[in-house]
Amino acid sequence: MRSRFATHGNTHYVLALGRWVLVTCEPENIKCILGTKMEDYPIAGPRLYAALPLLGPDSVFTTNGAKWHHARGMIRPAFVRDQVADLRCFDEHITNLLEVVPRDGSVFDVQALLQAMTMDSSTDFMLGYSTNSLKQPSPEAEKFLEDFEFGSAEGAKRARLGSLAFWIANRGLEAAVGRIRTYLRFYLRRAIEEKKKMMEGAEKKERGYVYLDEVLKMGLSEDHAIDQILSIIVAGRDTTAAAMTSAFYYLARSPDAVEKLRSEVKELEAEVGHDGMPTWEQLKGMKYLNNVIKEGLRLFPPLPTNSRETNKDTILPVGGGPDGKQPILVPKGTPVRWSLDMMQRRKDIYGPDAEEFRPERWESRRVGWEYLPFHGGPRICLGQQFALTQMSFTLYKFFKVFKSIEARDAELPLLIKSNLTASFANGCKIVAVPA
Repeated sequence: MRSRFATHGNTHYVLALGRWVLVTCEPENIKCILGTKMEDYPIAGPRLYAALPLLGPDSVFTTNGAKWHHARGMIRPAFVRDQVADLRCFDEHITNLLEVVPRDGSVFDVQALLQAMTMDSSTDFMLGYSTNSLKQPSPEAEKFLEDFEFGSAEGAKRARLGSLAFWIANRGLEAAVGRIRTYLRFYLRRAIEEKKKMMEGAEKKERGYVYLDEVLKMGLSEDHAIDQILSIIVAGRDTTAAAMTSAFYYLARSPDAVEKLRSEVKELEAEVGHDGMPTWEQLKGMKYLNNVIKEGLRLFPPLPTNSRETNKDTILPVGGGPDGKQPILVPKGTPVRWSLDMMQRRKDIYGPDAEEFRPERWESRRVGWEYLPFHGGPRICLGQQFALTQMSFTLYKFFKVFKSIEARDAELPLLIKSNLTASFANGCKIVAVPA
């Protein structure tokens, strides 16, 4: 992809499965697609083919117009400040993660552990019951995890096949999605029964916030409710795990950055006490930690590419003319794909060291449309602060316990595995040195 952009410019057409696709890595074009002319670029084509089988027709990721506004409104209560700032919903799962990290110098795949942790925390937050994959998952939870991975991978294959996917039967995907929805349906019905018992005064609720309780208030059908739950699990598990893995990947290759991060961690630890829990505000105030997260997200965005399809003849602000700096016509029915991976590594935007991990660049840089790990415009990720809080709290607790990490996969290339979101194809093999 990089050679294609270098040869043909930052906005150009490519032929894919018999259709011309416009691809771009121009901030102004992406701003137009996601923001100023969002209505011209609904979710359709490859993006829809990928998400529809697993997430269903009523998900915030598969709908447009009024249905999308309704779906987004149903998810919003999960991410109000009180929920985002409550670190207790993450603490148990981060502790479970730290308990399984080897302390004897053994090599381990931190990506696998982070994926397990974020699935545990997401299901706990969503359902009130964790998959408990870091400790002792039930056989049903193990099958759910297996089917979830398979469904995500098969969804990505459908995106690459385009409209051909609708003509090719995939019994394995259908069976996996059926089991996933059965697993979630069990907890949905359990929550309904618990609510009845609470109303009758037979039980008292002892859990903290659970999104499923909000879903029950909405009076949705079971399938509609499951669509919303799956949407948040995908966002809460896959993208958060990928973002944290990127931080660990680059920190394992940057001992100076680890030293600076540890210094900041120790400062806050001295303030709250060794066994004390920081507040959400204190985590947000850790400037270097947050710059580490930003830089990891810049170099490895969890959703490195995305797409829409035009519903009318429309125009993007740059990409046309001999110099590629004039407006460009985009005919109705054109698939349009943008690359955050390319845009966030552009040297004309980020400087000659754009390929390097340097958290210090964010000390003076303001975030604009050239940095979109959570996308932008009306569809910006509602769970952004929730994810950033889990990332920062995980890094804080990890580097309280471990003083350094070292890469053990330096000889392997950095390859991307593309499912519904991106992950490190070779994992992230490191060793951790206890403090």
